[in-house]
Order: sequence, then C-alpha cells, then structure tokens
Amino acid sequence: MKEQSFASRRVVWVLVLAAFLLPLTFVGARRAVESNANDVEDWLPTHYAETSQFRSFQKHFGNDDFVVVSWPGCTLDDPRLDRYAELLRDRRVRRVATGEVALFEQVITGRELLAQLTAEPTVLSRREVVTRLRGAVIGPDGEQTCAVVTLRKPSRDELHAALQELSDAALAVGLSAEQVHLGGPPVVNAAIDRASTQSLVRLASLAGLIGLLVAWVCFRTVRLTVIVFIVATYSAALSLAVVPLFGVPLNAILVTMVPLVYVAAMSGAIHLSNYYLDSRRAGERDPIAHALKHAIVPLGLATGTTAVGLLSLEFSDIAPIRLFGLFSALGVWIGLVMQFVLLPALLAFWPDNSPLGPTVDTSADDDAPLLSPRWQRLASFVIGRQAWLSAGCLVLLVLGAWGLTKVETSIQIMRLFSPQTPIIASYAWLEQHLGALVPLEIVLRFDPEEQPNMAQRLALVESVQKQIATLPDVGGSLSAATFAPSLQSGSGRSLRSFMINRRLRQARPKLIESGYLAESDEGELWRISVRVNAVRDIDYSEFQRELQAAVDPLIASSPAAGKVEAIYTGAVPIIFKARHSLLDGLALGFGTDIALVVLAVALVLRHWSNGLLMLLASVFPMTLVFGLMGWSGTLVDIGSIMTPCVALGVTIDDVIHFVLWFRRGAERGLSVRDSVLLAYRGCGRAMVQSWGVIGLGLAAFSLSTFEPTFRFGALMIALLTVGLVGNLLFLPALLAGPLGRSIAASVQRRVAAKSRAKERAHQHAKQHDPSDASQPVAGY
Repeated sequence: MKEQSFASRRVVWVLVLAAFLLPLTFVGARRAVESNANDVEDWLPTHYAETSQFRSFQKHFGNDDFVVVSWPGCTLDDPRLDRYAELLRDRRVRRVATGEVALFEQVITGRELLAQLTAEPTVLSRREVVTRLRGAVIGPDGEQTCAVVTLRKPSRDELHAALQELSDAALAVGLSAEQVHLGGPPVVNAAIDRASTQSLVRLASLAGLIGLLVAWVCFRTVRLTVIVFIVATYSAALSLAVVPLFGVPLNAILVTMVPLVYVAAMSGAIHLSNYYLDSRRAGERDPIAHALKHAIVPLGLATGTTAVGLLSLEFSDIAPIRLFGLFSALGVWIGLVMQFVLLPALLAFWPDNSPLGPTVDTSADDDAPLLSPRWQRLASFVIGRQAWLSAGCLVLLVLGAWGLTKVETSIQIMRLFSPQTPIIASYAWLEQHLGALVPLEIVLRFDPEEQPNMAQRLALVESVQKQIATLPDVGGSLSAATFAPSLQSGSGRSLRSFMINRRLRQARPKLIESGYLAESDEGELWRISVRVNAVRDIDYSEFQRELQAAVDPLIASSPAAGKVEAIYTGAVPIIFKARHSLLDGLALGFGTDIALVVLAVALVLRHWSNGLLMLLASVFPMTLVFGLMGWSGTLVDIGSIMTPCVALGVTIDDVIHFVLWFRRGAERGLSVRDSVLLAYRGCGRAMVQSWGVIGLGLAAFSLSTFEPTFRFGALMIALLTVGLVGNLLFLPALLAGPLGRSIAASVQRRVAAKSRAKERAHQHAKQHDPSDASQPVAGY
C-alpha cells in the first residue's frame, strides 16, 4: 500500500460511501427499469401546431386507445365472438364491483354492429352494413370480423393487465395463444415496453460480460480488469438510478443511456488505468497521483465535450431523444467522478502487483512503454506514407460527405420491431384479413352560427367518406354516416328529408356517444376516422396532399349550410413531420458537438491547427458510416440518431490523448516523427483496448429484436471501428505531415518563450537579491 499514498489517505471514506450507496443505487435502478413505459403519443413534439390540434381532437372525441382482436375463423357467423365479448363485459363488471379499476370502457363486435344496423331505427340490409364496415371492422371477404375493445387511458401496469385479460378471455373461449391476433396503439405501446426492457436486462448483461472478458484479454490482470469493470458498471447503474429522482419514467430510447454511460466510463477508466501502469513502469513513487495528473486534462476535455454534445440533443423535436440527451450528459459526468474518485480508491485498497511487461525507456524522459515490433511496423508504415494516407482519407471524407446529402430518415412505428417480432406477424395478418390499423382523422367543422341541417351535413360526411375510400392507401373508414340511416333522396326539401332530419336529431345523442359527432364553441364537429396501412412505409405528406385534393372540392361544392372547414389530424401527420426534423436534429446535434470540440481544443491548446486536426479526426467515422448509409439507401431511424454523439465521445477521448502525447514530445524537443512514435507508445495500446471493451461489448446490442437497440449496437461497432482505424492511421498521418509540423512549431515556440521568460525572471531576481555576494554593496 506504500506506493498508493496519494489515494490511501481517503480510500476508506470513499469505499465506505460507495458501499453505502450501492444498495440504494440498485433499488433506484430497479425502480427505473420497472417504470419503463412507452406511449407513442407522448413522443409527439408539444410545440407543433399539429400537436395542439390533435390534443383538441382528443378533448372532443377521446383517446384512440382501441384494441382489435381477431382470429382465423372469426366471422360474422362465429358464436365464439359473442361469448368473448360477454366474458370481457362480465370481467369488467366484477372488477368494478370489487372496487378495482375498470380496464375497458367498451367492447363491440362485428356481429353486434351487424345486428344493430340491420334493426330499427337504421334498418339497413346486411349487404349495406358489410359495405360500410369493410376495411375497418369487416374484412375484404365480407365475412372476417373482430372485436374492438376500447381501453380507458391506462397506466403501464394497467395496459399490460388489460392486454393479458384480452388474451386470457380468448383462451377461455377455446382459442390458443397462437391463433389470437391483437392490434392497435395500446398493443404497439406494450410491445415497445417489453422489447426495450428485455434488451436492457438481457443484452446489457451480455455486453457487460463481453466487456469484462475483453478487458481481461487487454490487461491480463484480474484485479485491474475487475476494478475497471466495477467503475463502469457502478457508473451506469448510478446514472440509471438517478432517473426516478426526476419523476421521469424510462422509455425505449432512454434505456440506451445505460450502455452509453457504461461506454464512456469504461473508456476513461481504461485510459486512466494505462496511465497508472505506465507510471508504475517509470518507477514513480506515487503512481496513482501521477496518473491522475496526466489524465485530468484529456479525460476532462473528453467528458466535457461529450456532455455538451449530448445536451445539444435538447434541440430535437422528439421527447425521448431530449430526455436521452439530458440524462446521458448527467451520466457521463457521474462516470467521470467515479473515474477520479472510486477508481483511485480501489487501486489503493487493492493494488495491482502483476508483472509490468515492457519497461519504460527512461532515457527518453517520458512515461510511455516501448513499442512492440508490431506497433513499430505500424508506426513506421504510417509515418513513411503519411502523404498517401492523408490524401486517401481526405478523399473518403469527401465521398462520405456527398453520401450524407442522400441520407433519408424514418420514424415509422412498426420499424421499431424486427421482422421476427410477434407483433409484426399479428399486424400483417390483421391488415391482410381485416383491414388497415393506423388511424388518421379528418374533422369537418361546420359554422356554429348557421341553422343546422343534419341531413345535409351528414350527406357531405358520407360523400367525403366515399371519396376517401377510392384512394389506394386507405383500408377503410368510419364516421357518423356509417351508423346512420340511408340518406338516399333525403337531402332536399321533401317530406322524406324532413323525416330524416327529425330522426337524425333524435339520434344525435347516440351519434355523440359513438364518438363521431361533437359540439364545441367553434362549431359542430363531424369525425371521419380513416385507416391506413401500418406495415408499409407510406409517405404521409404525399398522402395528406391526396386527401386534401379529394376532399376540398367536395366541400367547396357542398350545399351544406354554412362555412365548412376540413381539419386533418391524428398522430400520423405529427410523426411524419417529426421524421423530417429527425435529420435536422442529427445535423444540428453533431454539428454543435464538432464546433464545441474544435473551439474547446483550440482554446485550451492555444493554436488553430489543433482545432483543424480535431475537426478532421472527429468527423471521419460519422461521415464515412452515415455517408455509406446515404449511398446504400439505408434509412436513419430513431435508433440511429443518438449514435454519432456517443461515438464522438469515445473518438474524441482517443484523439485528445494522442494529440497530448504528441505535444508532450514536441515540448521535449523531439522531432515530429519521434513525437508521433511517442504518441503511439503513450496511448496506442489503450485505444485498441478501449475499442475492444466498448465496441465488442456494445456489439451485443445488435442481437436485439428491438430495432432501435439493434441499430444502436450495429452502428456503434461500425462507428467505433472506423474511428479506431482513423485514429491509428489518419490522425498520425496528419500529425506526421504539415499540420503536425505546425502544431509542433507552435508548441516549441511557446516552450522557448517560457524558457526565455523564466531566464529573464531569474536574472531579475539575481540583480535584486541583496543576499547575493556577487552584487556590489551600496557605498563602496
């Protein structure tokens, strides 16, 4: 313990505090995981005018928390459908009777709607009812149907309980779990909950195990490997435990904050551990203090720039991405504190006494180990061909930048799941045999000052609904006209028109109760709920233009009394608008990160050439990987948007360490070539170790069936691999060329200036020191 004197003074207090916080941390982390809740509507940008419009729609017509339940053989003549509906209603009654919360508000089946619409007062033929309900409640064959269950706005636990009750009721009427297909927004939200939680628990453990094994291969010492793993894991757990303290539930995007913090903490711990090992090789009396002294600037710069870059995600229009940026920034600072406090304490309490391997060349007056023959060959290759390597990488940068202009984004909800996920199979079956499932709403608002004529207004709603049905992407639609009597010859001033208007006014409360008619201060609102395809990636902007082209002429030529306005709303148009802002947020966030990095490094290291070097090295991996995605037509989705900021933090960490080692060589008067060799000696091994632990560890997330987690893992290993190649080839090649010579010259000028200033100060002190016997005495 003698050599760890710096940390040993407070090691006991640090370890006692860490032990005290450990159970609280795991309790908080467990609460965070259990709070995981996803409602796609909560992702909608609150400042959009479309979002305000959608909230107004929900205020008048309620939430769209409906679940469609169907199975093979669920036809208009299937008696199991009646038993299923009655069973659900009985369970609802029993829950209310025992004081529990009712999970369902309403259950209606295709058989019941057929019976209602063929009876008084509507009195439609079976054929007319099937035509009206086809594509929404009845399938294309005119026989396949379903049960539509409307849920109350549920909490996370209630949502899963409600869906489980739907499945249990199906089992009770003799159906197997494989036969029953469920669809609708609550089903999607629950699937996101399950997939994201499973990814966090299962794959985070696998990533941690891989990281532990790779760290052992890199260090070949159990103690140091375990210490680094403890620091990274504790940092990730603590950052997760902080989330419930802010009253924020976990969500599918925020869960990726955990591997990010693990990555950042592991990267910093690896670099700090290598500084510690190098200090031991150099024979330092207090290697921990010496390692901290060398690591504080690069680790502080890397963490600061990464945190500020993550905070730039606050510009995103999508709420989960903003939360990811905020809590990830907090998490990387937690990781830095753990690196500077817990890691030294663990090293002091449990010192690493393993063989040190290659000794330090003390004649060079540095702390870096000698290069192995393999590293020597790599360094010689890069330095000898620096011009070709620099030019080649710059050409790749230009091609990647061109590819960035071709990048396209998507936040289509069903893209959150892999093709093997059960919800994809259920949605495909439901849309093939029943109809489209994604709701898009059209509201016709009539002037409140005009005298109402319900027959004319209903006739306009019916004509709009029929016109919409001709569009290729529309699977079906529902409106008040679906449940009203036939309006043939009922729109003029005939006796029949008078009788229909009277019947409609009598039926008005029923239409309002059905959720397709509402009254407001702004006028009378008639709703047309359109169903569009969920599995196929529709260009909703173009689709909305088609809707307007079909609807607006009908409204303009309508004899309906008063001014009529068509409002197009629903979650779909907002999600599509947010899709376009996704790419803007990616460009803004990464651009902000780069600008901050370049500015910070140029200011701290006091020369523009450092900033330019940092710019080229930082954009290299992101430009190449996302440029390739642009060239190949691979869509950038919500799981891809955070990866540049994450990878940038690791890349910047390595770049800063490499540049500081290069500058250290220049300060000691070494040539550019020898300074590059010193940088390879100082952190080349740590860069590879960091890639192995972090990159291979995060690669485990590419095994996820949850698409954002899969994209995160796959893109992270790609970005980190390209970043490693760039930092071992492109960065040293730039330093070995004119840019490196400019940096070295600026460093040496500053060293010379300091030396001259020091010499002048020394001479000045000698001239004014009365104790100096060489100075003449006054009076002589």
